[in-house]
Amino acid sequence: MSIKVKICGITKIEDAHFLEESKADYAGFVFHPGSSRHLSYEQAGLIAKELHASIKKVALAVDPDDYLTEYMIEAIAPDYIQLHGAESPERCTMLKQKFDCRIIKALGIGSAAHLESAKNFDSCADFILLDALPLPDGPKGGTGHRFDWSLLTDYDGALPWFLAGGLTPNNIREAVLATGATYVDVSSGVESQAGIKDQDKISRFIQAARLEK
Repeated sequence: MSIKVKICGITKIEDAHFLEESKADYAGFVFHPGSSRHLSYEQAGLIAKELHASIKKVALAVDPDDYLTEYMIEAIAPDYIQLHGAESPERCTMLKQKFDCRIIKALGIGSAAHLESAKNFDSCADFILLDALPLPDGPKGGTGHRFDWSLLTDYDGALPWFLAGGLTPNNIREAVLATGATYVDVSSGVESQAGIKDQDKISRFIQAARLEK
């Protein structure tokens, strides 16, 4: 199948337009003040209106309460909510039931045990996003760090999963071949500086991800 690409942390209307041109599949909107890609609800709404209908909208938050979840939904009507904090399977289930939303649960991977724990979300999430472990007191995602892809060799979780963490136009093909990923997520790897997407890098990333074996 064709590799599906999520460009996370878009911050401008021009980003939305370019994702259509470059044929991205998912666009990530960050609602987390600790991130350089954080958007106000008004900003996110304006950008979302310019996004082509073929591109799925993902609202990213860290341990969101019900109020934040409701505001995100009102702002961009996301196709998915990406949970990037310490949310439990019970919390994921509650959010999904209360807001009738689809869930991407992001998890930091540093060992086989972390991968095994990802299976706890099989019954409550729609996707798992496998990312590098965040640094202590550092950002939860978009760090530019990768994890040991060989850990995925025997991964047999029930859910479809995104590969994330340290992906760039220069290593995405290697990553896809090494892991068998069919969904990939990138943020800092296609930026000229934190929070500023680079159109050339986005194009090269998507082209490299979708090269035939």
